[in-house]
Amino acid sequence: MNNNLDIEIIDFLDLINETLSYSFVEKWRHKYSEKFVKHFQLKVLDAMNKQKPIKLEMLYNYLTKKCKYSPDQVTNFFRSIEIDIYHPFIYGTYPKTSSSS
Repeated sequence: MNNNLDIEIIDFLDLINETLSYSFVEKWRHKYSEKFVKHFQLKVLDAMNKQKPIKLEMLYNYLTKKCKYSPDQVTNFFRSIEIDIYHPFIYGTYPKTSSSS
């Protein structure tokens, strides 16, 4: 009975280890810049250290408002890395963006 939970925990830890690794930076740095990927990693690491899940909206706002990356870049990155596979660690929905008319 516990086997499925064990597998899910191991898979999640593998995902986080991969996300925080240099190979993750290498994989995405040509498309999104090394600095951008490291900002994402820093936020994931911070949440792991605090043992708190991250709201997708907070992560999005951090990358767009604090780090000054374009909303399109952040959204494309989330799609590229399949942000949904991080659920429930990264949860919620994309923020309502006030798109310029």
